[in-house]
Amino acid sequence: MEEDRLVRDETAEELGPLLARAELLGFYRIRSVAERFGLTVHEYTVLAELLLGRRAMTGAEVAETVGLATGGTARLLARLEERDLIEREPDPEDGRRLLVLATTRAHEILWEDVTDTGARRIVTGVPAEWVDWFRPVAGRLLDVGVRRVQEMRDREYRDRVRRRRRRAAGT
Repeated sequence: MEEDRLVRDETAEELGPLLARAELLGFYRIRSVAERFGLTVHEYTVLAELLLGRRAMTGAEVAETVGLATGGTARLLARLEERDLIEREPDPEDGRRLLVLATTRAHEILWEDVTDTGARRIVTGVPAEWVDWFRPVAGRLLDVGVRRVQEMRDREYRDRVRRRRRRAAGT
């Protein structure tokens, strides 16, 4: 048991910098694709979320995804709509809201770049039993990543609330 814990601790220490580098390289890839299509990173993020999520998003969800205020989100969506990359339609459950959807054009020009993560190159030449082992590990990586992002957002939200309270109290 103690030996297992030590191996896990050592592995985690070795993986930390590698995974951080992978995240950074992912950001570089996103920035490169965005630039190639004349998109900002925020615009690309919205389109990728719409394409990968395969669902419509509300304006509030878009704002939360990119971390912009209402005005910035409205301008971002207007730019994407002008380029025929998104469309907005009334929410059937709440007519006051608009839903944001990726257009067919967005799918046609971006799908391959959004989904090209190099997965084929990663598993090429790898024994099948390693691939079977890797699937759940990849799922765990994704789950942990999602949780980390949510924890960071929660922390930022709590910090904003504290700053507002301090300003309101005059300190």
